[in-house]
Amino acid sequence: MSIRHLKTLVAIADKGSFVEAAEAVFITQAAVSMQMKALEEELKISLFDRTRRPPVLNAVGIALVPKARELVRHYEQLMETSAIIDRLSGQLSLGSVPTMLTGVLPTALASLRDSLPQLHISVSSGQSNSLIAQVDRGAIDAAIISEPSSDRPGLKWTPFGIEPLIVIAPIDSPNDPPEVLLQTHPFIRFNKNEFVGQLIEEHLKNLGIVVNDIMELNTLEAISAMVYHGLGVSIIPQSSIQYPGTLPLKRISFTNKAPHRVLGLIEKEGSSKAHLTKELLSELAQTIRGSRRV
Repeated sequence: MSIRHLKTLVAIADKGSFVEAAEAVFITQAAVSMQMKALEEELKISLFDRTRRPPVLNAVGIALVPKARELVRHYEQLMETSAIIDRLSGQLSLGSVPTMLTGVLPTALASLRDSLPQLHISVSSGQSNSLIAQVDRGAIDAAIISEPSSDRPGLKWTPFGIEPLIVIAPIDSPNDPPEVLLQTHPFIRFNKNEFVGQLIEEHLKNLGIVVNDIMELNTLEAISAMVYHGLGVSIIPQSSIQYPGTLPLKRISFTNKAPHRVLGLIEKEGSSKAHLTKELLSELAQTIRGSRRV
């Protein structure tokens, strides 16, 4: 039985179609179909309902996926621990909350590409709860998220940096304290379903401030654009790095010490990719330290 066929089967389960699976495993859609037919012939069972277009996994196929995923995982562990594989080479599938994609992550990945050219990191974006679920089921190796509100059995979360909450306002807004700006301007809220959105909500309650919500968005770029155009003010984590093209906004620290979000990486306990995530964590922490010295 070819491990490639099992990897393709897992990709179909994860991606939902032959077309997207083909992109994920870097082969053609026709090759995906041929591999699945070969796997069915070898196992002497039907794995797909081909009366539907496109074909979908049937009950037997769905039941086989966890075993295939386990075999693929064991195979990858064997290959990664083999003496003929460079310790710091290989593939790392990484998820990230959107706020990190314009934070320290691009700088850290560029540095790793230069220092570890044999390490290939693929990145996908998602919301925290979705990324945790993907890590848990093995769809991705690790994810960068804010500190979860509770421990997740079987998963390990490692912090690498902090970002304090600040208020952002239009550049021509009054030079009032941030608490006043929040009470006198429309409020553009960060998604309350996200960990950082819940942290912001808790801080507002602690301050005793009732804001006038007009929007709830889930990306810093969207929030910043709305604030830039004078539509309101917001609370966001203060990014460690400001890239060229960052919108000119007032970035105001709270009068009293504000809470901060803790950034970290979540992965499975005993992950076979732990030696790779260790390198990534080190680079992320170093990137944050370097930005503070600038």
